[in-house]
Amino acid sequence: MIPEDSRPLSLADEAYAELRARIVDCRLAPGSRVTERQLAAELGIGLTPVRQALSRLDSEDLIRTLPRRGYQIAPLTIESVNDLFQVWRILGPAIAELAGQKMPVHAWPTFIAKFRSGLGAMRQTDVSGYLLNAEKLWMAMAEATGNRRLVAMYVRLVGELRRVFALILQDPGAAGALRALNDYEGFDAPDDPAAFRAFIEKFIDTAHHEVLGILTSWPSVMQAEVVPPAIWFLN
Repeated sequence: MIPEDSRPLSLADEAYAELRARIVDCRLAPGSRVTERQLAAELGIGLTPVRQALSRLDSEDLIRTLPRRGYQIAPLTIESVNDLFQVWRILGPAIAELAGQKMPVHAWPTFIAKFRSGLGAMRQTDVSGYLLNAEKLWMAMAEATGNRRLVAMYVRLVGELRRVFALILQDPGAAGALRALNDYEGFDAPDDPAAFRAFIEKFIDTAHHEVLGILTSWPSVMQAEVVPPAIWFLN
């Protein structure tokens, strides 16, 4: 049997990966409408793999299927962003705690050393690089739990979180105000697993507060959906 990771990707897999990347990076704007024919033309593939990819994205709540009207990139609302951070507040510390429990005592210092090294690398990158490196740190922590279901939950969550941060960071003013992205600098990753959980809880709480503060400052918050100025998506 061919190992799963070494199998060639199908057209549907390729379409899914590309469309998911466009959604989580907000290259497909929240709330925008798309059709199978439009996406098939852009990707240069047939309708069937695009349809299969859209079905997967629908199951992940990244798009909405509109019967006889195509598809809508899942909108973001203050309520949905708040709900997302509440889930992260539960899942993130649980991942940190379980990772600490599963690791042999002698392995924990090595993990924390790599975590600190990762934080240092993040400070040397631009915003996009920061997000990618942050996701790598969290993925390493999720995989350290040895729980494949938990990793799958994290992968789904991180796509939605990335969309929120990508949306915010298209606003230069908001990007400068998003101190939560740099708050790792204010924490020294603790050597004790219990203290590490508290470290993660504090970061998520800070990020939640900062993100909601930015979003609620936008005029579109008075509407049902959070929508940035359209010009951001023209460049």
